[in-house]
Amino acid sequence: MATISNSKRDALAGIKIVTVRRKRLVAGLVTLFAATLAPAATIGTVTAGGYTFTNFDFPNSGNSAGAGTNINGIANNGDAVGFSIDNNGNFTNFVRDPNGTSTALNTGPNGMAFGINSAGDVVGQQNGTAFFLPDGGSLEALTTPAGAADGFGINDQGNIVGQFNSGLSSPGFFLTNSAAQNFVQINAPSGPNIVNAQGINDNGLAIGFYVGTDGQDHGFQANIQNANNGVLPGTAIADPTIPNVPGEPGATFVFSQILGINDSGIAVGYYGDSTTSQHGFFYNTITGAYMFLDDPAEQFDNGVEITQITGINNSGEIAGFYSDASGVFDGFVACPVGMTCSNPGGSTVPEPASRLLASLGLGVFGFSYCRRRRKSQA
Repeated sequence: MATISNSKRDALAGIKIVTVRRKRLVAGLVTLFAATLAPAATIGTVTAGGYTFTNFDFPNSGNSAGAGTNINGIANNGDAVGFSIDNNGNFTNFVRDPNGTSTALNTGPNGMAFGINSAGDVVGQQNGTAFFLPDGGSLEALTTPAGAADGFGINDQGNIVGQFNSGLSSPGFFLTNSAAQNFVQINAPSGPNIVNAQGINDNGLAIGFYVGTDGQDHGFQANIQNANNGVLPGTAIADPTIPNVPGEPGATFVFSQILGINDSGIAVGYYGDSTTSQHGFFYNTITGAYMFLDDPAEQFDNGVEITQITGINNSGEIAGFYSDASGVFDGFVACPVGMTCSNPGGSTVPEPASRLLASLGLGVFGFSYCRRRRKSQA
């Protein structure tokens, strides 16, 4: 299945759940408008695969196929960022804090918020231009590099990664901060140099995906410290060997996208298979091991089911979204069982790196491919 490589909402074409696309262009960028709303509507809490999932919808989320809630990233303090899509395809961007309260961000019509750090700074894309939105400030278009199209990730040091347009190619970029005048160009390991740099941890390890010579998306990683004269080639990440999934007999691997990483080198993302379903995974950048996990509330819609894990923080807390039996998206945050992740008020108890690596790399949590399908809980 072909994918569109300039958004985290890739790879949904050809199924009832439609790809999120820009519906119209609006000239100019707008200033920040933040309104604290009622807590996001909680769908239910359930434990699976060593994680306790809290499923919810942002305000203004639609209830038709392709509408709903997309969570695109999570900060170390537990703030999650994303957007709701109404039944007319309109976007409303939000930050959800750990106590469930949502704050709307005015990124303009069709703006998409993709990444957030613990300071509350947000990056994303609006009208084909990458933006930086400082907490409490105004929306700023990224002017470096020229042609910056998407801001996908931002870490607690203010480093930003994304994608820019450069002639016939679309490489990734790294900025030390939103005001930097110089950048590092991140190139694909192979193929047409279409690179989505999706996340970066505080140790300078960037991750994302690129379009390979086969025309499909594949994961990469790149250590910014290895840049030479402002250029850094990504290192290809081996595709996962996908598990057998009940309800998807004979499914084979098609593509994968890595979307987030924490300071321990644990990355998250999802893969797409030959049934056009999508399933979440963890990837340990140190050991090269994959583990697979879907939201247990995920359900089939016309033979297709979707979970994307889009972010992970230093507590091991993850965020993302899934599809229900009507093809509607719902967001989630999930905490490892037995751990304290994000507490009300935004405080976080970080998990020691050694324990987190052990739990995700050596299987202390006993990760298994959880395929329990449950109806959404009220």
